[in-house]
Amino acid sequence: MKRRDFIKIIGVAGAASALAVGTAIHTGAQPQPDPVSGNSPNSLTSPFDLVFGPSGRLFVTDPPNYCVFELDSNLKPVKSFGKPGAHIGRLNFPKGIACDESGLLYVVDTNNSRVQLFDDNGQVKRSIGSIGSIGGAFSSPQGVYTDSQKRMLVADSRNHRIQIYKNFELMAVIGDLGDASDQFRLPTACAYNADNEIIVLDSKHGMVKFFSEDLSFRRSFGSEGSAPGQLNLPQGMSVSVNGDIWIADTGNHRIQQFSNQGKLLNVIGKEGSGAGELKRPTGLALREGFVYVADSGNKRINRIKIP
Repeated sequence: MKRRDFIKIIGVAGAASALAVGTAIHTGAQPQPDPVSGNSPNSLTSPFDLVFGPSGRLFVTDPPNYCVFELDSNLKPVKSFGKPGAHIGRLNFPKGIACDESGLLYVVDTNNSRVQLFDDNGQVKRSIGSIGSIGGAFSSPQGVYTDSQKRMLVADSRNHRIQIYKNFELMAVIGDLGDASDQFRLPTACAYNADNEIIVLDSKHGMVKFFSEDLSFRRSFGSEGSAPGQLNLPQGMSVSVNGDIWIADTGNHRIQQFSNQGKLLNVIGKEGSGAGELKRPTGLALREGFVYVADSGNKRINRIKIP
């Protein structure tokens, strides 16, 4: 049996012990949540990821500000939640963000190696994970995905793997460090598509990889580089309702749109600070014919009409 196949199996078999040891699902027995809502509006320092809530409110993580901003229709911060620290409810370089149908926000608290759940007023509801390398623990996690089936995927970046949850219970682990088709180097984002394939943005390899429901590698596209269709340390990914895959091609200062089979459909943006230009884009969200981009290096959110 190959080592990477063993890791897949042990990821499933070790779920119970991982929940007991490595995944901290905090309840009332844990330290009381620290109040984090009601911060004064501030300016974006380095926005990283963004998500729309069910009511259309736009939330943006800003790691150097240790907080999540809510933006108005003009893409200006109106309020925020989050304070620096390691206490439950506090944040240390939050990066990825997702939102479920009930409006709960899933915030990847990267430097605290956990995912915290907040309501849209910034009150913490749950914390999942701790630092480590066993199943259920994280090392500098980055991307998070959740859906209506109560599934959650976490890009456990520096453990070079994806962790799969259902109803907040760890179910399986995909990948480890390496260059094989089913291995990763710094995965940064993940999602399901309509075919229940798991899609992984394998950042260091400049690739998008697909896995079936039984966790078997299925296909991939992309390569490291700067030509159209190539990727340079991409950080963010979003899958549209029609299955297209949008990538924040961070090192190339652009957004690329691919079909589900990997055909390049659009290249948007170039390096700069003008209208439609980007500098180190890291996250994106799709809504009503526009792509909203966390334009990290320009300290702003860009709203770009989809061609």
